[in-house]
Amino acid sequence: MTREIRVVVFLLLTFCLAAQCSEVEQSKPPKPWSLDDCIKAALENQVDLQIALNQVVRARAQYSKARSSYFPQVRVENIAFTGGNTEGVLNQTTTGTAVSVQQNLFDGGLREASIAIASNNLRASEAQRKRFEQTVVYNVTRAYFELLRAKRLAEVAQKNVEYNKALFNQVQDMVDKGEAAAVDLLPVKAQLANAKLNLLSAKNQVRTAAIELQNQIGFAPRADFEVAEPAEPIDFQLQSLDSYVSLALRARTDIQQSIAVLHAACAQRTSARIVLYPRPFVTAEYQRRVSGGYTNSASQIIGGFVLDLFDGGANRAAYREAEAVFNNAQLEAAQIERDIRAEVEEAYLNLTSARERLTASAVSLEAAVENYEAQKERYAQGSGTTLDMLNAEVQLVTAQAGQVEAQYDYYVAIAQIKYATGTIWGGTK
Repeated sequence: MTREIRVVVFLLLTFCLAAQCSEVEQSKPPKPWSLDDCIKAALENQVDLQIALNQVVRARAQYSKARSSYFPQVRVENIAFTGGNTEGVLNQTTTGTAVSVQQNLFDGGLREASIAIASNNLRASEAQRKRFEQTVVYNVTRAYFELLRAKRLAEVAQKNVEYNKALFNQVQDMVDKGEAAAVDLLPVKAQLANAKLNLLSAKNQVRTAAIELQNQIGFAPRADFEVAEPAEPIDFQLQSLDSYVSLALRARTDIQQSIAVLHAACAQRTSARIVLYPRPFVTAEYQRRVSGGYTNSASQIIGGFVLDLFDGGANRAAYREAEAVFNNAQLEAAQIERDIRAEVEEAYLNLTSARERLTASAVSLEAAVENYEAQKERYAQGSGTTLDMLNAEVQLVTAQAGQVEAQYDYYVAIAQIKYATGTIWGGTK
């Protein structure tokens, strides 16, 4: 075998091996998504957040445009002039280039008001973007735990079916042996059918929760989408209600947004008021022109007062509008603090309640397990009844479902208190 043939065979084997490895990788189930994975993907895909980012870009451009009035405005013009004698017999075209520099030195405060409006609008849009980001994180976190809740409840429903199947088989065996009447099967059969129906409902809830989470992330629904349980229990140190309220009033970006909107409205009112009265202005201009081989230049400073004697009431209407916008901004700034206090208190009550129910559910589950095992032993010895077993199973399944509800209510409540205080930026840890 020549060297060239060996090289070709080696390349073919390498290609086949790579293709087989690729097929194996594609056949593997996708890796379950963690909460951090979901949040990271949502921050990249959510349309509302992308719109908020574009609003920041727009506001920054408006601010740059407003600030440009502080700098000289330089313009280059190429001029062509055509003229002739009185009879129009002779025509002459003269071309020239002119460079002009203009500077607004003072316009009565309109420039400063315009910059203040743009600056505060920029701050408001940045604060709004941050709150949008927090909202995305909170919605994804809540949907993530709702999906885990649904999966765990489906597992409880599956166990309920298994409990009832085992009891049904046990009673059926006793009926076959003549140790129990056939009528004893009826309540067990009914309970088994109900357990199967609940299982179907629980599985459907899992699919619905998965779709909701993918929607919050910004994905199209996929059947192979899976999420992973938190790697370790979520640890959270509960503080006092007053400390949470104080934290929210410092950290909530919508408070910062409302303050910026109020300042922008104040500047807008100032701008509208300026044009109602005579306003001074001072401008400077320098021009240098080259035409027909000749160069000339001129400079001037113009100052004076401007007053709109009649504009059909436009300026007065603009001032009334700006005054109304300012009054609304004041009301909204005062209301948002009350809203935040209410949101924090609601989140705090949900958190303390979920924490207490989590502890109580563990005690309830332990008691339900002990009762189920005891009734199972009594029934095996012939001293218990089918009804006792059914009641014990119902109590056990109820306690298992209650623990699941309490656990994920607690996780969601942690995310809610962080969202209410404006401190939710990633996972719930």
